[in-house]
Amino acid sequence: MSQSSVTQIIRAGHANAQTVAELEKFRKTVVVMFTDIKGSTAYFEKYGDVAGMMMVHQCNDTLTKIVDAHKGRVVKTIGDAIMAVFEDCAESVQASLEMQEALIGFNAPKPEQDHVFIRIGLNYGSGIVKSNDVFGDVVNVASRVESVALPEQIVVSDTLNQQIAPLGRFKISHLGRYSLKGKEGDRDLFEVIWREGKPRVMASHTAVDNSKFALVQPKFKLQHIKKDGALGTEHVVKGQVTVGSGQADLSYPADPQLAPQHARFSVDKGQLYVEDLAGRGVYVRLVATYTLRDGDVVMLGRQTLQFREKSEAVTAAAATGTTMLDMSNLLNEPVAMFVAVRQNGLDENSRFPLGDTEVTWGRNKATYTFPDDGFMSRTHAKVYQRGEDFFLEDAGSRNGTFVRTRGKTPVPNGSTVLVGGQILKVAL
Repeated sequence: MSQSSVTQIIRAGHANAQTVAELEKFRKTVVVMFTDIKGSTAYFEKYGDVAGMMMVHQCNDTLTKIVDAHKGRVVKTIGDAIMAVFEDCAESVQASLEMQEALIGFNAPKPEQDHVFIRIGLNYGSGIVKSNDVFGDVVNVASRVESVALPEQIVVSDTLNQQIAPLGRFKISHLGRYSLKGKEGDRDLFEVIWREGKPRVMASHTAVDNSKFALVQPKFKLQHIKKDGALGTEHVVKGQVTVGSGQADLSYPADPQLAPQHARFSVDKGQLYVEDLAGRGVYVRLVATYTLRDGDVVMLGRQTLQFREKSEAVTAAAATGTTMLDMSNLLNEPVAMFVAVRQNGLDENSRFPLGDTEVTWGRNKATYTFPDDGFMSRTHAKVYQRGEDFFLEDAGSRNGTFVRTRGKTPVPNGSTVLVGGQILKVAL
């Protein structure tokens, strides 16, 4: 189907005033909550699918009872995640606190290596609330807020914080400023503290300037990782540091994959950034969930893939409650997919449609398998869809999942950066 046909279908949907008017009858201001279990992949790997599904069911059943007790409603489960809706802002946050506390008891009888944790994201706003679903911008933002959270964290949007902060019931701390996909300007996100002593980290690639809230500006170090995995030389980033095969601050002349001036690291207002100077590619390893954008290039093992989505179709589907599968069937082609990247360009014959709400990648235990790729773990990474977004998340793989940078890209502490054939780890 041509792009013009796609556009016509989307425009026709938007032009259906009667459909829009019917949907508007269901518009309400609510809190949308997303929870996600961290550690379930390893549990499935260790104990098998049946035991893994039972664990997820028991965990989510515990969480669902807490949602019900606080006058909320579980709208649906997506893989091991829960989407819930609340009309009362304070009740939604109180439920989040009790969920985290409940996981302590849930994990108590299990050995430490089998513990699972949840991350929680909440957003307050206007959406279409029907009996069996909620959709609209309130869902989109909630899913992006949840993607920022680390295991055992509760992260709330600025709009929800405005409602709960005056109550004085909760201990709230500013987490940082974040660039959320599709939103103009940066958004303040906040953490609800439920247990003292846990490190607070800005782990997402979307983290931006947090300097006005930091008492001490961090000193970033680049640690060179040798081929055998051992730590090599360490370089403190003062101002900026260039990497390349020629006259660079960190020079590796024997690396044929490097340009003379390949990449530049710099610190700006307390945040470390990296940028590709030569256009040959700089890749950052994921340490948190990443919101995919059309044209993103990712590395999974030895596979390099480009993400494609029909953004207008995805937005239209999310705004009207249409599933991505139904929209794909309407268009007679996938709404979103990955395409293999080869040395001579894109391989249009190697396409990987994202037809389900969750798709996994791996060597032999995944939706898409690559049995001959020794650098890929059995279950390496997953891509899941919520609202109008697709999220990429590493599944605890041995060699990591990498995303190619675009422009000046923030680098989270603890991540590794692939520059040519060199791996540099970021540390404080």
